[in-house]
Amino acid sequence: MHYAAAIANGAIAAERAPAMVGVNIEWNHGSTERSRAAAREMASAYQIVYPPALVSRHTERSAIDMAISGLKNKKIKDASGREVLIKKDSDLHAVGASYGVNKLLSDPSHWSDNGF
Repeated sequence: MHYAAAIANGAIAAERAPAMVGVNIEWNHGSTERSRAAAREMASAYQIVYPPALVSRHTERSAIDMAISGLKNKKIKDASGREVLIKKDSDLHAVGASYGVNKLLSDPSHWSDNGF
């Protein structure tokens, strides 16, 4: 995703994106315009909010991006076993924090062990 965003934004030419073990993506589509269009399509499909880093909380296996829906007006248990009625997003954030999973409020889908 790092190179999809970088190519889409014109920060790097597609032919300069290095090959990576386990990543079977052809960045160069024969022209700058086609390469950038393909990279923009990929970045859009993955709903990239921030340009992804090569090393991040995600690559350290300490963060996840996920959308959570359908919990309003339902009860779930926090880490202490207490049932919590989810009335608003911050209720869910508190339950997550009780398990050591913290919400980064500035990014709609990002949760991590430290909130960053």
